Amino acid sequence: MDPWLLFIPACLALNLTPGPDIFFVLSQALSERRYAGLWAALGLGLSYLGHTLLAVVGLSALIMQSATAFMVIKYLGAAYLLYLGWTSLRSVSRFHLPQAQNSHNKARIFYRGLMVGLLNPKVALFFLAFLPQFIRQESGAVPVQLLTLGLVFTLTATLCNGAYGLLGQRLKRLLQGQQRASVIMNRLSGITMMALGARLIMV
Repeated sequence: MDPWLLFIPACLALNLTPGPDIFFVLSQALSERRYAGLWAALGLGLSYLGHTLLAVVGLSALIMQSATAFMVIKYLGAAYLLYLGWTSLRSVSRFHLPQAQNSHNKARIFYRGLMVGLLNPKVALFFLAFLPQFIRQESGAVPVQLLTLGLVFTLTATLCNGAYGLLGQRLKRLLQGQQRASVIMNRLSGITMMALGARLIMV
């Protein structure tokens, strides 16, 4: 099966599911600055690119040292995805949007988004767990595959975050307190991550 047939839907499912990054974008979207949510999304996107480059460098170096070590990383990553999926399935929390942080400086909003992404160790761990699941030794140079996968994930994440940012006001009215929507999205994300983890373990 072509890994892209699973990778693209997985990216969309994970990036559309409300989480800390989307809550941050929405908080900026509700500020006084026009397009603040979009600038926050762009800052987060740049941080994802940074995590992608770090994952490519780190995993490529690991592969050069030991193919066995890389397989261990893949299985640990699968276990981590299963854990994230189970945690998401158990979560039935409502949407609680953080208070808007007003700022009239778009550069400051962009920088804030960049720092939120770069300084989140869970994002780095997620990249290390997620990207290797779609690597195929017969598909060419592993670093190129990792970079391509990371760029596609970054693009889809930035587009999704940007859409949330642009629709922030309306989304707040539609989603605030809607427990059913929260449960459905959490379950979708959980099932997706658990399917990714189980897929590697079963092959």
